[in-house]
Amino acid sequence: MMKHFFWSKIFLTLLLLCLIQTGFSQDLSFLWDQYGIYREPALKDRFFKHSDLVPLFQKLEKSGLFKIEIAGGSAQGRSVYHLTAGRGKIKVLLWSQMHGDETTATRALFDFFNFLKANDKNDELRNKLLDQLELHFVPMLNPDGAEMFKRRNALDIDINRDARMLVSPEARILMDIAKKIKPDFGFNLHDQSTLYSAGRSKNTATISFLDPAFNYAKDMDDVRKKARQVILLMNNVLQKLMPDKVAKYNDDYDPRCFGDTFQGMGIATILIESGGYPGDPEKEYIRKLNFYALLSALNSIADQSYLKEDVVQYEKIPENNRSLYNVLIRNVKITKQGSVFLTNLGINHTQVKDSDYRGVSYQGSIDELGDVERVYGYDEADAGDLNYTPGKLKILTKKEWENLNAESEVQLIREGYLFIKWSDAKSPAGPVKNRLLNLTNSTSVSGQVGLNQAANFLLTKQDKPVFAIINGFLLKLDQPAKVLHNTFGY
Repeated sequence: MMKHFFWSKIFLTLLLLCLIQTGFSQDLSFLWDQYGIYREPALKDRFFKHSDLVPLFQKLEKSGLFKIEIAGGSAQGRSVYHLTAGRGKIKVLLWSQMHGDETTATRALFDFFNFLKANDKNDELRNKLLDQLELHFVPMLNPDGAEMFKRRNALDIDINRDARMLVSPEARILMDIAKKIKPDFGFNLHDQSTLYSAGRSKNTATISFLDPAFNYAKDMDDVRKKARQVILLMNNVLQKLMPDKVAKYNDDYDPRCFGDTFQGMGIATILIESGGYPGDPEKEYIRKLNFYALLSALNSIADQSYLKEDVVQYEKIPENNRSLYNVLIRNVKITKQGSVFLTNLGINHTQVKDSDYRGVSYQGSIDELGDVERVYGYDEADAGDLNYTPGKLKILTKKEWENLNAESEVQLIREGYLFIKWSDAKSPAGPVKNRLLNLTNSTSVSGQVGLNQAANFLLTKQDKPVFAIINGFLLKLDQPAKVLHNTFGY
């Protein structure tokens, strides 16, 4: 009996090795449904800081799975952490938040850390990763930028354009780690604008990839080919979850960028950019996509299944294109300077940071007036024969304003009002949370339509409002009242 068990174990071991060598990869779709088990609850939104991560690093170190070192300090002296897990021969380096306000992948990495240190029915998979791979992580490379929720570091250097000069301490840290460990693969994790589409289409570029070029000729060597094959595997995985919402970046060579530089150093480097997805302003769904895509990629590297991908298929992934607006109004009738014409309005939301940098509000403005062929909006309205109509101003006491509920605000909008002026006090300027009407201290409001103007107007038929655009948000007035993220005080 013992002899039979011994040979069965040998057979299974040889079978596993054979499957690894021949590019067999297991289906990980079950992990999509199990994601909630591993999601890190401490990172509940986009606005966490370095101080929020420190206790998480300490918790990971206590697990005994991770080796954690302080790789250096940021320009303002915040610690940059380097985590290591795994005992395999294939080395992989993953880093996030080179840009301080690009936080999606950092959240996904901490979800992945929770997966690695768990002890559950997925032990076979995690042991496979830890046996085959030596994993290195640098979450939040730019803690100073994260502190103020901005792209660049405290020296106003774009770290991802500092691979050549290495002016910033954060860039030097990343380069030193790469030179020390000599990884086989690198994952450069970012966020991009939510206004990118996958090609010239209405499909959001929810995830975008790039296998960076290592020279101006954009040559393809074995290292870059491996990066492209891993991308194709992730694309196949993601297409099942969000068809036609994957894009790729233009691969023009830029020697300032870490991806291009690492590719030239022999590190098969993959850029992952998290864009937009309808109804996901905090990018929580995209965070889950990151977790799943990264786990799938690492699994394919562990068993070498990515090698079966045909690099020719990469050309079928559409390129990123700036083809989206937050709101698009088609065929609106405008009267301006004595002319009446039919046109389109593209409206975008600019983020306004809260004073503590732990949240944002939005300010909507008109970014396009004219032809919008093959351009789309997250929210769209076809005005048909509706007229662009300025909103009116209503004078109320401060108490009357405070006593308005959403239904009474909508009723005022249906009567043509978009602005409230207090008769007995000065109203605040800037974002006004969870309301429907704007505030103003002016005795009149501008009704002229034009580029870069605040997006506050009505679409009317026979002087009756059908739609309202308030601070760049679209309201359909035949639907139940629902407060906006914020209006604005002028």
